[in-house]
Amino acid sequence: MALLLAASLLLVSTGFAGASPPDSPRDLYQALNAIRVDPARVYSVRDLSLRRDAVSITFNEGDLAFFAPLDDRVSGAVFTGQGRVIATPPEAAERRSLAQFLGVPLLDQSFTRAYLRFTDGTAAELERQLRQAGAQPRTDQEFADRWSLTVANLNPDQSLRVMMDWLATDPLSYFYADLAGETTGPFDVLVDNRRPEQVLIGQPRLVEGSSFYDVWASFPRSDPPATLETFLPLGYTIETHIAQDRSLEGQTTLRLRAARGGERMILLEMSRFLEAQKAADGAGRPLVFFQNAGINRNEIVRRGNNQLVVVLPAAVRAGEEIELQISYHGGVISNAGNGVFYVGQRAGWYPHIGGVDRFVPFDLTFSWPKNLTLVATGTKLEEHEEGDKTVAHFRSATPAALAGFNLGDYAREVASTENPRVELLANKQLENAILRILQRRNLELDSSVAEGARRGRLRLPSVASASPQPAPNPAAVLKQLGINIVNSIHYLEKLNGPFPFDSLEVSQIPGTFGQGWPGLLYLSTFVFLPEETQQRIGLGASLREGFSEIVPYHEVAHQWWGNQVGIASYRDAWIIEAMANYQALLYADSKKPSDHLLDHWLVRLRSALLTKRPDQEEAPEQAGPLTLGYRLSSSRTPGAYDAVVYGKGTWVIHMLRMMLRNPAAKDPDARFSELLHRLLEQHRYQAISTADFERAVEQWMTPDMDLEGSHSMDWFFDEWVRGTGVPSYSVDYDLRSQGKKFVVHGTLRQSDVPDEFTAVVPLYARPAHGSPVLLGTVVTSGLETKFEFVSTVRPRHVLVDPQMTLLCRTE
Repeated sequence: MALLLAASLLLVSTGFAGASPPDSPRDLYQALNAIRVDPARVYSVRDLSLRRDAVSITFNEGDLAFFAPLDDRVSGAVFTGQGRVIATPPEAAERRSLAQFLGVPLLDQSFTRAYLRFTDGTAAELERQLRQAGAQPRTDQEFADRWSLTVANLNPDQSLRVMMDWLATDPLSYFYADLAGETTGPFDVLVDNRRPEQVLIGQPRLVEGSSFYDVWASFPRSDPPATLETFLPLGYTIETHIAQDRSLEGQTTLRLRAARGGERMILLEMSRFLEAQKAADGAGRPLVFFQNAGINRNEIVRRGNNQLVVVLPAAVRAGEEIELQISYHGGVISNAGNGVFYVGQRAGWYPHIGGVDRFVPFDLTFSWPKNLTLVATGTKLEEHEEGDKTVAHFRSATPAALAGFNLGDYAREVASTENPRVELLANKQLENAILRILQRRNLELDSSVAEGARRGRLRLPSVASASPQPAPNPAAVLKQLGINIVNSIHYLEKLNGPFPFDSLEVSQIPGTFGQGWPGLLYLSTFVFLPEETQQRIGLGASLREGFSEIVPYHEVAHQWWGNQVGIASYRDAWIIEAMANYQALLYADSKKPSDHLLDHWLVRLRSALLTKRPDQEEAPEQAGPLTLGYRLSSSRTPGAYDAVVYGKGTWVIHMLRMMLRNPAAKDPDARFSELLHRLLEQHRYQAISTADFERAVEQWMTPDMDLEGSHSMDWFFDEWVRGTGVPSYSVDYDLRSQGKKFVVHGTLRQSDVPDEFTAVVPLYARPAHGSPVLLGTVVTSGLETKFEFVSTVRPRHVLVDPQMTLLCRTE
C-alpha cells in the first residue's frame, strides 16, 4: 500500500508526465488541475525576461521550474527568488489609477515568488533563453513539494481558461502571473486576448470583512485581436416552474451565433444558487458543462461566482448558428417573511451571455402557485389555471437586453388604461424586517408612555390611550403613486420621445434599491410607506426624500436609458445611470418649482462627491473618472461608485443641458431634448458608448461650446468624464464708474485642478437690492484668468456661478 501511495503521489506531482490529453473535457479539466511542478525541470536562473505588451517581467535571480507537460504542452511555471515587474499603461487615466494604489503612475514592483499560467509561447520563450544562457535542469523534489499546495489552490482558477485555448482551433492566447510583491503582497498581471481590455493588473483585498478586487489598471493591448466576442445571443426561450416552496425549475433555450470560428467552449452567466442539471444541443444531445468550476478571482469579486461553461463536441464555424438547452433548479426567490417574496438573483435567474448589452427577443413561460401573482417583462399573450398553478406566456414586443419577473401576494391598482397601460402592485403586508423595527418602536413607545404616566409627567386617561400605531398597508399609497408614475411618463416623453413599451407594471421589492426592467419596475418597500412610517423606522431626511422624489422616477427613466439603449461596457454605465438620475430630478423639480428641488439635490450630490467618509482613504471624486465604472468602489474608496456615477454623472448631464440651453427661446431646452431624442433613435436597441455620446453632443453643440475651435467636445469629456478634479474658484476685483455704468475688472483664480483645466465660468454682479445680474463668462486659462465687464448695476459682490451651472467649489 505504501508503494502504491507513493506511486500515486508521484503521478499527481508530475501531472501525468508526458501523458496524452484525456478525451473527455471533464477529464481534461481534472488533468489540468492536477498538473504540478516537474521536479526534474528546475533551473537556477539569472536575468530571464518576458515582455507582454506594456508589461515587462524579469526573473533577476532564483529558481524557476516548469509544470509537467500534458500532451507535450507546458501550461505553467513557478519561480522563487528575486524578480521585478514594470508596466506603464498607455492611457493617462490608467496611469492615474495605478498611482491611486501604488503612489506612482507606473507599476515597478519587486517580487519574490511567481505562479505563471499561459497558453501563449511563454514556455518556448523561457526555454530558449535558458539554452542561450547554458542553464541545465536539475532534479529538486523539495522545490516542487514547496510549491505543491500553492499550485493546487491556484490551478482551478486558470484551468478552464487553458481549456478554452487548448480546445479551440484558433485560440485567443493568454498569460497570467500571480506575483508575491515585496511591498504590496500578492497581485495579478493578466494579458488575456479574450478580455475586451486584454491587460489587467490588480489585487484582491479583504478589508474589515468586505472583499474587494482593486483593479490597478486595465487597458487594451497595442495590437488587440480583431474579434473579441466569441458567441452572440440571438434569442432566449425560457420555461420557469415555481413550486409552492418557491423553488424554481427552469429550462432556457439559447439561440447563438458564433462571432468567430474555431471555438468549442461557451461562457454563460447564471446564479450560483441555481444548479445546472443538463446541457444539450438543439437536437437534445447532452453536452459537457462546468458550473463555477473555476473563475478568476477578480471576476468572482466583481460578478460573484455565477459562471456556467458549456463544451461543444466540435469547433464551430464563424457565423454558424446553434442552440443550447440548459436545465436547472434551485432557489432564487427569497422570502422576506409575512408573505413577501422577491427574486434575489435578479440578473442570474436564467443562463445568458454576459458582457455588452445585446437586444434580442425573449419568450417566457411561467407556472406558479395560483395564490400568488406574477409579473414579468414582455407582453402577456395568455394566462390560465392548471390545477393549483397559474400558467402564463409572455413575449417581448421589442428586442430586450434582459428579462425579469417578480412574485408576491399583491394588491393591484390600475393607474392608466391608455398607452402605456400602467398598473401598480404592492404587497398586502410588510416584510418582517420592517415589522420588527416597528414593533421595537412600539415597545419603546409603550415603555416611555408607561414611565411618564407613572411619574405624573403625562396627563393621560390611561397608558392604553397612547396605543402604538398599526403597521401601514403598502397598498394604501398605490393610487397616489400611480398618479405620480403616469405624470412622470408624460413628462419624460417630452425629453425622450414616446414611451418604449405598451405597458408598465410597477411592483414592490424588499430592500433599499429599485430596478427598471423592460416594462417592469422593482421599487423598494420604502417607496410604498408614508413619510411618518419612514421616520418611525429610522430613515433620515435625505433617504426619505430620495425614496419619494427620485427612486420611482429614476426607474421610469430607465425604460428609455437602459431598456431602449444599453451600454457597450462597464465604462459607459455612467451614461444611463446619470441620465436616469438627472431626469428624475427634473421631474421632481417640475412638480414643485418653488422648492428648487433640482438645486437642492445638486448641492447634496456635490457634497457627497467631495466629502471623505470615515471608511474611505480619500473623497469619492478622487477615486477616479466616470469611465472607471464599477472599479470606483475599491478597498480605498468603498461606495465611491454611487457618489461618482450617480452624483458627478448627474452634474455632467446638468452642465451639458445648461450649455445647450437657450433661455430666450420658447422652449429653452429644445436643443437638449433633441439631443436625447436623436441619441435614443439612432441607438435604439443597441449599446451606447461614451464616444457615441460625445459625438452626439458635438452634433448639437453651440458655438460657445467650441472652446478649441475644432467642433470637438474633447475638452469637456476629457476633464469631466475621462478625468478627475473639481475646480475651486475665488474672485478679486475692483470697480470704476463709467457714466451710469460700472467697469468690473478682476482676476478669477482656479485651483484643485491641473493648470490646463478649462472651464466656462459665469460671473454675476449682486447688487444692493434685487437678484444677481450676469456680468459674463470667463474661459479659464491656468491658475489665474483676468476679466473685465461693464455692468449696468453696481455690484456689492461678484459671485461665481450662483445659478449652479458648473460643478465647482466657490469662496
